Amino acid sequence: MAKYKTTVDKKLQAVGPGYLEARRKELPELFTFYATEDRASLMTAAHKLAGSGHSYGLDRISELGTKIETLSDAGDAAGVAASLAELKDYIWNLEIIYE
Repeated sequence: MAKYKTTVDKKLQAVGPGYLEARRKELPELFTFYATEDRASLMTAAHKLAGSGHSYGLDRISELGTKIETLSDAGDAAGVAASLAELKDYIWNLEIIYE
C-alpha cells in the first residue's frame, strides 16, 4: 500500500508514470551531487524538479525541488540531506490516481 497518494488529471495518465520513473532514476545523481558538494549541479537539478513537477500534477515534487534548491544555495547541508531523503521517500512511495 502506498504511503502517499495524489490525484492527477486523467489527461496525464499516458505521461505521468514515465515522468515518475525518470525521477526515480535521477535520484542517485542528486545524492551524488550532494555527497561531492557539487552545489551548482544540485541546484540546477533541483530547479528542474521545481519546474517540472507542476506540469505533471505532482506539486509535492515541485515543492521539494524548490526547497532543495533554496537550502543548497544557502549552504544548509543538513537541510539538503533531509529534503533529499524526503524526496526519495515520496517518489518511491507515491501512488498516482488519475481522475
